[in-house]
Amino acid sequence: MVSIDYMAHQEQYSPPELLEYGAAAERNGFEFVWTSDHFHPWFHTDAEAGFAWSWLGAATERFDLPVGTCVTPTAGRYHPADIAQAFATLQTMHDDRVVLGLSTGEAMNETPLGFDWPEYPERRDRLEESLECIRALWGDEEWVDSDLIGEDGFVSYDGNRFELNEAKLYTLPEQSPEIHVAANGPSTARLAARYADGFITVKKGEEYTERLYPAVRRYAEEEGNDPDAIETTLLVIASYDKDYERALESTRSWWATTQNVFDRAMDNPKRIEQEGKKATREQVEEKFLIADDPAEIAGQLEEYAEMGFDRIAVGNTSPQPEQFFEVMGDEVISSI
Repeated sequence: MVSIDYMAHQEQYSPPELLEYGAAAERNGFEFVWTSDHFHPWFHTDAEAGFAWSWLGAATERFDLPVGTCVTPTAGRYHPADIAQAFATLQTMHDDRVVLGLSTGEAMNETPLGFDWPEYPERRDRLEESLECIRALWGDEEWVDSDLIGEDGFVSYDGNRFELNEAKLYTLPEQSPEIHVAANGPSTARLAARYADGFITVKKGEEYTERLYPAVRRYAEEEGNDPDAIETTLLVIASYDKDYERALESTRSWWATTQNVFDRAMDNPKRIEQEGKKATREQVEEKFLIADDPAEIAGQLEEYAEMGFDRIAVGNTSPQPEQFFEVMGDEVISSI
């Protein structure tokens, strides 16, 4: 049975508002709360940019659902040891599971801070080295070469992008956080199959069912891992209102994401927002889940579930966000 999760976008709402919405998601039957992890947002007008790690600490005290990032970048902004320490601490504080969602990153997280933005092959290599460092620091010997983990848990690592010199985490949970890797192509999917408990994607339809999902399963088998044990999550942004045109207009902040801004090294939210003006109505309706009837939401989520996703993380960009949670709880989640 598919899990319906809430995607708490730091870009769209203030951290206190997102805590309220996370609690609303819990009350209305959502099963997990994800949050974005960016330095700059994907748009400029009325945008926010809360720090995900701070927010997650508050979230673990506010509600009891499992929590995670979607997705944390592994490039210049964060050293993998900082990521490992932060999420080990979160898992120590939380009664439920914590998921570290990792990705190759976005330019808007790096170049504004003076870091470079290399081509994809190097970003992928950085992600792999980060995965090795994090797993080693958590003592996850089943995931990495046991030679990386020295006596008493001290880790030394001499990579091309990252180094550890007898580094040790002194605060570790009884069970490591899960790691899910964001994969929109087969190359990164291989890392998910090798190092991760799950993978996250925005791809759906034939692009997912015929290209990405089979690749993950094949790579998992090649690595000697159980492909059925890899949890799959789809990210989708939804807008609901009884007035369809009002619901559609409420997705405007996100329209730039229809213009391939992910792959174009764009880092300034003002310029990214300008790209959204190129979006056609067809692109918008294809990209987002827009509905004026709860039954339409349920039907679309069921269609995603039939593609093979275990989880659907729904971002809420509705004109009345509180109403969306109530509709989901009263008329959608219980019917799926």
